[in-house]
Amino acid sequence: MRRRTGLGFTLAGAGLVAALVGCAPAASEEPAPTDSGAPVATPTPTTDAPVVPVFRQPARCADLLGAATTARFAAEGRDLLGGPGGVYGGEYFAEDTFEESLGGITCVWGDEDDLASTVVISVTPVSIATRSTIVGDLLGRGLIESEIEGALTYSQIGDEVAAQAQFSVLREDSWVSVLQAIGGEDRFQEATELVDEVTERIYVAE
Repeated sequence: MRRRTGLGFTLAGAGLVAALVGCAPAASEEPAPTDSGAPVATPTPTTDAPVVPVFRQPARCADLLGAATTARFAAEGRDLLGGPGGVYGGEYFAEDTFEESLGGITCVWGDEDDLASTVVISVTPVSIATRSTIVGDLLGRGLIESEIEGALTYSQIGDEVAAQAQFSVLREDSWVSVLQAIGGEDRFQEATELVDEVTERIYVAE
């Protein structure tokens, strides 16, 4: 907000001369001094520094998705089966996933009676020491590498027969991946939307 400082003014004393009884008093008044013309200092406006969201590694699968997606999964019969807070927790897989071995979490939603419904979402912290290992793993899967908005993406549309739909986004400090049990355009589109949703929730403005 700009604040202007004004210069005050004074009145020279008004003298009243009492004459004879019944005569009107005489008064003299000097005009108020005018602005001297000196520049008025105004404060320099300040601009707030831009807020940069910071990556926070989630500890629970429940932190990855919003209420609407969670409700949709439930309506589709997709329960949280594996990962922190899941029905089977860390026992869903016989061994730690690659993401878990790097300090991340892997969460599995699905209908136990319909394996095709399964979707696996992982969030992993990234460091200089682990980045090249992650890239090597993603390329080793035969995924297509692209660059968008300063991040690397790795993708595979897949099909409904043998090839899974996969989508990963690798940033300097995080790796978010979604793997669908089956592929195809629809499941791949869902994978990209889930990556976007998870990313919005794990980057927090401080």
